[in-house]
Amino acid sequence: MTSTDHSTNGHSQTADPDALRAEIARTRAGLGETVEALAAKADVKARAQEAVHSTVETAKLRMREGVEQMTVNAAYATRELRTHPRQSLQTGMRRLLDSARERPAPWVVASALLVVAALVGFRSRREA
Repeated sequence: MTSTDHSTNGHSQTADPDALRAEIARTRAGLGETVEALAAKADVKARAQEAVHSTVETAKLRMREGVEQMTVNAAYATRELRTHPRQSLQTGMRRLLDSARERPAPWVVASALLVVAALVGFRSRREA
């Protein structure tokens, strides 16, 4: 027979020792899970390592995909250049000119670097 007392907080309390033990076991299990979850969230080092690992794996995957795409593009460009050399060169030159018109700054910087490199090479040969 189970007797039930009503406490002042509104929860019923069972006087049966087996029921109390079972409730204590459930409470302990729940608290244990809560503590483990809080500890995992508080483990900044492990979370940072997991984030780094995830980022590295994502970067590796994207790099692999990029290499595969470059391989496909190179094979296509080679095939086009062999079958239609004049048209391929015209298309390539048109793309370069369009790129220079759309974004001139990188082209200006690259050109300036080429001029500087040529001058340095010329001076070093003259001095030698």
